[in-house]
Amino acid sequence: MKNLVKIMLIIAIGVIFGACNKTNDGNPYYKISDVFKQYCLFQEQSEWTYQDDSTNISYNLTVSDISSYIGFHSPDNLSGAYSFDAIDIVFDTATKLDLFRGTLNAGNPTTGSGDMTDMYWLFFKNGNYLLAFAPGYPLGEEQRLGDNPGYYTNIEILNDFNLNGKDYTDVYHTQVKKTEGTPDTVYYQFYFAPNYGLIKWTRRVSGQTTSYSLTQSNLIQ
Repeated sequence: MKNLVKIMLIIAIGVIFGACNKTNDGNPYYKISDVFKQYCLFQEQSEWTYQDDSTNISYNLTVSDISSYIGFHSPDNLSGAYSFDAIDIVFDTATKLDLFRGTLNAGNPTTGSGDMTDMYWLFFKNGNYLLAFAPGYPLGEEQRLGDNPGYYTNIEILNDFNLNGKDYTDVYHTQVKKTEGTPDTVYYQFYFAPNYGLIKWTRRVSGQTTSYSLTQSNLIQ
């Protein structure tokens, strides 16, 4: 893994991020939880194979680079100043899938609950991005994060989820609603499993649904 340590000011994603130590100035410093990393952190050369569920055409998605850094959140009307761990996972752009990057952010435990108050953002080649996984939010409660990140909801936690002949446990099913330059709302469904990451996602707009599901993987954590 190539670690690039940098300090940067995060304003564009000034939503709600997470907690552990304090910095020299006394502000909180939040770290990504180990259990969250099981769902979202994969090393270089990790590879997923997804199929388009309507055509059965397969697409590979490979981690080409990883960079770690410390972000800084400026005080706002929700919380004070704090620093947080962040990790960018860059995908091989040669894939025909639209996924470009996944970003893990340590979460702010004052805005969530449980062992995972962290967040996982997905960025697409066309410039869209959204919050795909934030298990610290209560089940069934919609989080209004703005036009770009969308409206996020934790739908359910599936103890046993079968997909393409394989059983997964402790799978988080999440939903995002947002606008993407279309006259209709775009609906996303995501499924995250420990040690496998994103195993299924769908995108529905104007009555048309695109669905991708994991068929095999070669992952390094």
